[in-house]
Amino acid sequence: MKLEIKKSFSNKVVWILAAMVMFMFLMGYFLLVGIDKVNHVTYNMFFFSSYTVATQFGLMLFSFVIAFFINREYSNKNILFYKLIGESVYSFFYKKIGVLFLESFVCITIGSLLLSIMFHNFSHFFLMLFLFSAVILQYILIIGTISILCSNILMSIGISIVYWLTSVILVAVDPKLFGFIAPFEASNSLSPRLDHVLQSQHGSLPSSNYATILLYLLALLAVNFIILRFSKTRWVKMGL
Repeated sequence: MKLEIKKSFSNKVVWILAAMVMFMFLMGYFLLVGIDKVNHVTYNMFFFSSYTVATQFGLMLFSFVIAFFINREYSNKNILFYKLIGESVYSFFYKKIGVLFLESFVCITIGSLLLSIMFHNFSHFFLMLFLFSAVILQYILIIGTISILCSNILMSIGISIVYWLTSVILVAVDPKLFGFIAPFEASNSLSPRLDHVLQSQHGSLPSSNYATILLYLLALLAVNFIILRFSKTRWVKMGL
């Protein structure tokens, strides 16, 4: 894990993640002021708008840095080095995504904390911290899994965007049937429920929403594990 943390700093990955998270919050503000023409931005409006940016544009924002952190090892022919120090495809991947998620979580926590301090309101701090973290984790798992299968960073990003667009279209066509593959999508039930919770200033999301999010993330992990299981040889070949 220390090696990956050092690489994230030397390759400026952590700073790119911080910049993307900052941009996410800034975009949330400018959408309210510039597009919705809101004169008085409230704490809850700011959080919901930033959450909307994360769910609607997050994959495009974070796809490069996630794919870069993994695909760079292929282009630099470093996989043999990882094998020599005893790493497997599992430890290689999960250390990578662990560092990406940890650094993203720290950036999100700082951003949410500053926002709450600015508005003197912490009523939904932990709720939004959980949701932002879950949204970013799904991107890391999806893009990371695709990047393991593709040695070219542009191909990894392209396939990730195609996957995202396909899931958005399917959920828009039938939220009940395809809602599970993109639970954070705006046309799904979570977004309007969150908007209601934030506007009410009290309460939280129904337990069913938390269960759906956790099951979705576990499903992504299960799919990822299966793909890694059948990618051991491919992982080595692409890195030579």
